[in-house]
Amino acid sequence: MVGLAEMLKEGEPLMRQAMDAVRRYHEARDSSLTDDEVDRLRAIAEALMRELRDFQVGVIGKIGSITH
Repeated sequence: MVGLAEMLKEGEPLMRQAMDAVRRYHEARDSSLTDDEVDRLRAIAEALMRELRDFQVGVIGKIGSITH
């Protein structure tokens, strides 16, 4: 049986990608980039964070179904 730690480890690349995207957005927001570029980076960061959330919710759902 695969445990919670193993399942979450599978999501580490996605977590790194999402956190990098958030960092790039914050750096862009504080820079002289155009509003369009900042909005594009924000949209990417938001999409990756949603994907990460969905992954984590799925992991929690799997763990919940295993324990019942």
